[in-house]
Amino acid sequence: MSRNLWSAAVLAACLAVAALLVLSPPWLALWQERIFDRLMLTLPPATPAQPVTVIDIGATDDLGQPWDRTATARLVARIVAAKPQATGFDIVFSGACDRPVNAALAHGFAQARSVLGFLLAATPGGALPPDNLAVAEGIALWSAAGAETPCPAFTAAATTVASVALPGDGDAAVRRLPAAVSVAGMAYPSLPVALARLAHDESGPLLTASALRLDKTLLPVSGGMMRFVPSAPDHWIGRTLPAAGVLSGEFRLPEDALILVGSSLPEAGGLRPTAASPVTPSVQIMADMTEQILAGHLPWRPDWGKAAEALAVLVLGLAGLWLLATLPPVGASLILAAGGLLWAGSVMLLWRGSGLLLDPVSPLLAAFGALALALLSRAALASRAERALRARMAQLVPPALVSRIAADPGLMRLEGELREVTALFTDIEGFSIATAEMGPREMVALLDAYFAVACGIVLKHGGMIDKLVGDSVHALFNAPLDQPGHEAAALACAADLMAATERFRTTHGGFGRTRIGLETGPAVLGDVGHGGRIDYTAHGAAVNLAARLQEANKRFGTACCIGPELARRCPETVRPLGEADIRSFGPLPLYTLRTPASHSPEK
Repeated sequence: MSRNLWSAAVLAACLAVAALLVLSPPWLALWQERIFDRLMLTLPPATPAQPVTVIDIGATDDLGQPWDRTATARLVARIVAAKPQATGFDIVFSGACDRPVNAALAHGFAQARSVLGFLLAATPGGALPPDNLAVAEGIALWSAAGAETPCPAFTAAATTVASVALPGDGDAAVRRLPAAVSVAGMAYPSLPVALARLAHDESGPLLTASALRLDKTLLPVSGGMMRFVPSAPDHWIGRTLPAAGVLSGEFRLPEDALILVGSSLPEAGGLRPTAASPVTPSVQIMADMTEQILAGHLPWRPDWGKAAEALAVLVLGLAGLWLLATLPPVGASLILAAGGLLWAGSVMLLWRGSGLLLDPVSPLLAAFGALALALLSRAALASRAERALRARMAQLVPPALVSRIAADPGLMRLEGELREVTALFTDIEGFSIATAEMGPREMVALLDAYFAVACGIVLKHGGMIDKLVGDSVHALFNAPLDQPGHEAAALACAADLMAATERFRTTHGGFGRTRIGLETGPAVLGDVGHGGRIDYTAHGAAVNLAARLQEANKRFGTACCIGPELARRCPETVRPLGEADIRSFGPLPLYTLRTPASHSPEK
């Protein structure tokens, strides 16, 4: 796959993630809800200016007797004595409406500025007094045909009634409370809204599609629901008093307080999962919501939030592609990480400052996912390039040498070095005449077959193919890395070349014999060229002489001509030809291979 195709694939992945963020399927919405949970628990709102006092009803009263309605009446009397701003009950006082104690309890409700809870019911029924909560037209509230209500005497005595129903999300966790509910077409506030309304002496707050106006404060609402931040259990301890301790006088109620009465007993059925705890008492949920309403700091998710997160994914993804195209991977990753952290930090600041909820994690993960894809694409392209380079290099140098260079590129000093080499040059005798009547395809096919034989022999003996020029092979031994015994290897290569190319001639009529020139000496090796045309080559007297010796074969009628230095080093392998005047070198003693008669091309 080309770089452009990989870039298109990465861009397509970013677009797909951005589309998912905008469409927000249920599984993704739940994932983001959990991210918001962690964000809000990590950076919770400041301590409320007006805390709520929770009274937790246990299994027994101050006398050690099972808690009953008589104990509740005594508790309400204690609350009345503290002159609370308002008292909310996360309890539904239904049933047993004819008990004598109910009169005392109703009297207490009347004096405590009380808000009594009710639950929603699927079937009609339950008498509720009308409420003056103003709801804008067209808002879809959580609706029910009826309600489970307190006894009529209690309802009549209480200041107001409110819903204590708690909806759960897809994972059953409670994250939102209704600002209001609808029972048989009549709107009623939830318990926290009703308590806050009494604290503000607000008779009829207005609920719109996006906000709840309470006194002069606008609180964000979405779909009739308000999101809250669940507090940790250690915060519950600080604001909660045991009901039995209040009755005994061990704990004194603060005056002019907002009080919520409920129970954390499992059998009371009020334990619900939240982000803070899987067993959060509903009265603590109500207390959290009330404190946050009074503080005017509720989490809210803007309508443009999904689009902003999708745009962040695209910006970070495109930035990652551009950075990888212009910078090394480490630098690109660091800059993209800085951009992602800037997004996450900005999101956290927005939450702390205004309660606005944007997803700090998903765009970051998507961006780094795009970066990972881009890095994988680069790695795949690099791997493909390496394989191609290895294959190409294996046509020029032995495979074992390719592996050594790949494992340690520093072995090959391409900037230039002086090293001793044995140069081998070949040429095909009469090639131009022999191929004059061939078509171009036939000639190329013939040369391909010839070079496959010749180059294979050079590589087998550890040589490097420096160039293929026309019908000639230019090879080097002891380059680009050290090759002990390179002189003998070059001579053995020449012997094999003569034998193999003679066999090649027998199957290709009219094909000339191969002439070879060899010499050993110092040469400068390295990359030479400019711009896009670079060539690794060797320069030196020995290299030039090897080229001349290939031509000198014409003078002696030989197939292999060897220079004096190589002959001096391997005297047992050569025999003298005599002295000849070589252009640019003058008179020199020359040699040829001492080959067996069966392999001698001169025979």
